[in-house]
Amino acid sequence: MAESQSNARLRADAGAPTSGVIHIRTRLTADFTVISNALAQRRGSAVTIGVATYILSLPDGSPISIAALCEHFEEGEILISRALRELERAGYLERRRERGPGGHIRTRTFFRSVPEGCDARPSKDSEPSGVAPAPVPGPASAPAPEAPPSSLADADPRAVAVLASLRHVDSRLLLSGQDVARLAPAVAQ
Repeated sequence: MAESQSNARLRADAGAPTSGVIHIRTRLTADFTVISNALAQRRGSAVTIGVATYILSLPDGSPISIAALCEHFEEGEILISRALRELERAGYLERRRERGPGGHIRTRTFFRSVPEGCDARPSKDSEPSGVAPAPVPGPASAPAPEAPPSSLADADPRAVAVLASLRHVDSRLLLSGQDVARLAPAVAQ
């Protein structure tokens, strides 16, 4: 039998893909942000991924109000606010209303590189500056609070953990911080 011969050219680099993206990577040693693939590749709005990436690149204390984000992006208030709500539902963004000095109500915003409840272990510097880490739920030995807590910080941490984990059972059970603070006493009992 005759040997089969091919007129097709041999590929020069057998390891390179024949289609799709070919990455040309540069090792960065300064001015970069680490972003999880879960965030970068999540389904949904590209605006949401862009807003999340931008927020992660900012230093602590930077303003991320809708107005501040609209100054940076070309998208308008509606798309920016929609992106923030999507990030909040996904567990990346948390807004807490707190009473500050002098009784003024303010909103503090926390942004996670990995959504709350994800299996990833937080690094030792994952907590915001000046904020103590949330207590780890322990055995059910503490009594339930007598009066409803005025904020999420006053709620029983074990009850908060139970209520926050409900969204993993059914995504429709995503509760706001206010709802968790209101329901925590009943769950603690």
